[in-house]
Amino acid sequence: MHGNFLNIVLVIFLNSCTSMPKFYEGYIFNKDKKPLSNIKVCENNKSNCVYTDSKGYFRLEKQRNSINDLIVFSKSTPVDTIKTVWSQHGEKINYSFVEGKKDTLFLNIK
Repeated sequence: MHGNFLNIVLVIFLNSCTSMPKFYEGYIFNKDKKPLSNIKVCENNKSNCVYTDSKGYFRLEKQRNSINDLIVFSKSTPVDTIKTVWSQHGEKINYSFVEGKKDTLFLNIK
């Protein structure tokens, strides 16, 4: 009986362990579905930033122990904030723009 309890605890522990994503990635387009280049994307702390390429793609290494919101800048002005972790009504936690999930943001700018 004691061995079964330990096995159950071990299985639950192993299933709850997931690796932390190492980067954020995605695309940024305008409302006409054209890629936006040279858009600055920063983690919430604003010291870790990258710019989108000609295809509107960005890939930003994230801080090691946390998942932060992303701030999007156009010409040094913040234009949007991306919530990278969210849940609705306490349901399953969802992730946006994290490793392996290339999401897209549409901005109303030229």
